[in-house]
Amino acid sequence: MHTSIEDQVAELTTSGSETLDTDTVNQLKRRLKHDESGQTIIQVFEAIQQALEKRHAQVRLSALQLANIVFCRSHQFRLLVVDNLPRWFELVLGTNHKKLPAPVQYAQQLRDTAAEIYYMWVERFGNEYQRLIYGFRYLRFIEQVDFKRAVKEYKRKDPERIRARRKVRLEAQSEYLKRSLVSVQADYMRMRQRIKDALDILDNCFAILIPEIVDIFGSHGATTGNTNNDDDDGDLDEVLAIMAANRQSIDININPERVLEAEEDTENSAVFDVIRDYLRLCVQVYSPRAQTWKQKLDRIDNSADLAGLVDGLCTRISVAIEKCRDLGIDFAYMNEPRDNEEDTDEFEDAPAPVVNKQQRVCKVQQKRNSVFAMYGQKVLKQDPTYIEPSLLRDQHCHLKAERHQPEEPTNSVEEKLRKTAPVVSYGADLEYWGQREVNANTTGLEIRHRFLGSARDEPMLSGAALDTLQKRAVYYQEPERKEIKACRAPLPSGRLCPRRDLVKCPLHGVIVPRDEQGHLKAGFLPEAEPLAEASSSITTAERIEDLNRNDMDVLARQQQANAKAKKPKLASTRKAKLTGIKRLQQTISRKR
Repeated sequence: MHTSIEDQVAELTTSGSETLDTDTVNQLKRRLKHDESGQTIIQVFEAIQQALEKRHAQVRLSALQLANIVFCRSHQFRLLVVDNLPRWFELVLGTNHKKLPAPVQYAQQLRDTAAEIYYMWVERFGNEYQRLIYGFRYLRFIEQVDFKRAVKEYKRKDPERIRARRKVRLEAQSEYLKRSLVSVQADYMRMRQRIKDALDILDNCFAILIPEIVDIFGSHGATTGNTNNDDDDGDLDEVLAIMAANRQSIDININPERVLEAEEDTENSAVFDVIRDYLRLCVQVYSPRAQTWKQKLDRIDNSADLAGLVDGLCTRISVAIEKCRDLGIDFAYMNEPRDNEEDTDEFEDAPAPVVNKQQRVCKVQQKRNSVFAMYGQKVLKQDPTYIEPSLLRDQHCHLKAERHQPEEPTNSVEEKLRKTAPVVSYGADLEYWGQREVNANTTGLEIRHRFLGSARDEPMLSGAALDTLQKRAVYYQEPERKEIKACRAPLPSGRLCPRRDLVKCPLHGVIVPRDEQGHLKAGFLPEAEPLAEASSSITTAERIEDLNRNDMDVLARQQQANAKAKKPKLASTRKAKLTGIKRLQQTISRKR
């Protein structure tokens, strides 16, 4: 016997066992597999939804287990579940201050199982369905659902999938590091020369402001671009030999807080300006870029050579910045915009033009605002917003004439239709539509009271009366009821058949007109009258016997189905009654 989907889902959810029946689940899987229209998935989802709505935690637990089986195999079912996530959270996790139904032990098991299943859904299908991830964040941070046990169970039950996901994550991370290494190399090769040029310029500026320590001894220690290191070493040795022969002592005081000391004046102001410009580049552009390279290369393994070059560059930049601090350069100028430099160009004084009194008066009149010009002035005609009154009057008359001119029909067919079209009154509701004030006196005569006299204001209709005017009453005409004729065929008991129908009686056939005794009326097939009377009694008895036999068969089948049906083995949701001994025990425990 082919059972419906609702019966299969009800059998699985009301069985009362902790695991679902394997045979019934396999039958349901086969039906879902051969479903091409997608209607079976919708029916299964609706049946599971009805099971989740029941006020029994054990039924909801079985429905959730069945939903997990279908969820892992059907994309359409996943879409339906994702669209109804908030309601499912309330039914299986008790969100939004919703309590799970009794029994209590199954309610706690339902909450734990729901957390495990939902965490598994997020791990397996979260990348394809973003709303699963949003729901997980909502449960974790808003509803404070504990997923620690769910994570442990998931790792214990499915370690291979965890290893595969970890492998994929490591491969993606290695690919990202390779791309980062390539981008850092390209960026370094592009910016390396600029940074080195800026640092060389800063070093040259420092050398100009603070001479080398060898220059103290005169021209022996002076270095030029054409001297070699061997000559420098020879000069230094000669100086030291002279100092040893003469036994002279030189005291050099070095301030550790201020190694470099140079004051800005008119002679070296250009050098300080160059230092400030390149210092801005080093602080705002080059140093952050080099630090970013260093942070990326620290996470990459095969980048020792490039990391050493970047470290040397970062060291040179930091040394240059520290030297600028020792020079006493204030870094506050970097926060100021660079476009606020004042133009110091000098302009030659040009002789002022000689303007007589008449020209000055004309200029003052031209500068006057035309909005306040008087009618007839020439300035008023130059105003683009001004128009001559005569032109405005002619234009208004022309538009009025066009408005009152009747429209000519475009063709002869439209003219004929207008002649034959009936004139229909639009009714009082459309006449007063949209009006808020309607005069109650439509006679045109003054209404006077014999004691109070006439009213100061015109009488207006009230709001209720105006609402009734703006409503149109449409009267519903009830259709004519057809007369249901009685069969009135003679029965074996001597009575007439009281069965009423429009066309055919189920016992005696087509309903025909009969007289008071149940015989056919005169003029209606008189030749078939005896045959009809003879056959009617025979067919009536046979049909009654068939109907009774069918009723007995239906009752027997129903009794057999009820006997074979499995009674649900669900736990009782009722609270156990308190006996006298239990009440005494509770009272004693409270007093203690």
